[in-house]
Amino acid sequence: MTIRSISLNLLLALSSLFIFFCIAEIVTRLLWHSDVRRQSVGIKLEGPDRQIIDEGVEYRTNNLGLRMNREVQPEKRKGVRRILVLGDSFTFGYGLPYEDLVTVKIEKILNTEMKNIEVVNAGVSGYNTNDELEQLIRLTPACHPDLVTVFFFTNDVIKESQDPKKASMRQRIKEYLRVKSKFFAYFYYLYKDRLSSKIGVPKVFLAPEYFDLDDSKPGWVDFRNATVQIQKHCLQNNMGLLFVMIPTLTNLDERYPYAELRKKISNFLKVSNIPVIDLFDLFAPYKPSELWVNLENTHWNKLGTTLAAKEVADYIRKKRLLETVQ
Repeated sequence: MTIRSISLNLLLALSSLFIFFCIAEIVTRLLWHSDVRRQSVGIKLEGPDRQIIDEGVEYRTNNLGLRMNREVQPEKRKGVRRILVLGDSFTFGYGLPYEDLVTVKIEKILNTEMKNIEVVNAGVSGYNTNDELEQLIRLTPACHPDLVTVFFFTNDVIKESQDPKKASMRQRIKEYLRVKSKFFAYFYYLYKDRLSSKIGVPKVFLAPEYFDLDDSKPGWVDFRNATVQIQKHCLQNNMGLLFVMIPTLTNLDERYPYAELRKKISNFLKVSNIPVIDLFDLFAPYKPSELWVNLENTHWNKLGTTLAAKEVADYIRKKRLLETVQ
């Protein structure tokens, strides 16, 4: 076979491929009318008395810069017991209206039986355990909590200096194709919504900082050190402490890509005598997309916060975490 014939065959193959994708793109645009949402980048609203509306959801902060619909005063009313909830965008409630926040629901459930319970939402998008330690120190004299609850999410072990906002080349290409091509977007959503939960997420697509966790991983070391400091601070100020692990909402079965991290976190907290709730089994019966705000915002939705709030509130009541704090 000559070089000329090879070149012609290659050109023919590329032309056929180009024609196929053109036809596929036209057919997809004619038959698939779903909107392709912009990439979900999160909301970080810092400072007191701030307000913003994003994608129809109102975000508002109070006098302490927290996403709450009321002010928090240092002096508690007589008989009031207060829970300070620390966390990231899941706690902050990215994509959720105020009434669907996990903190709002925990407070409502606890007050059906215990009365005079206040839950303070101190979640901030992008925070990790180090940030939550600083938030705890800042807010302790401002709200005098009886119980501190820390919502842990997978990316808390990613060191901030790695700057997750800087998308990789793979991410930028994916985002470009998703926005420009309806055909690509359709199969991307098909994989994300249905196939990934069946076949799993390849390890190669995930940050290496999630695996082989030891002292060589700065994020893992920072998490442990910050957690020890949170525990020490709570003991010094006579406050109870509870950790809640939120799983990444992907295939929650034996192929869960963060299984090693989940086990490591659980073991570390138990050895440290820190009570922990693992929401993995609670969410496992559901298809991941049933718990998402939408296909581009995979934070938990109304169903997710409802399930989590009941689990946390039941645990607090069962273990009498508020009754044992003097």
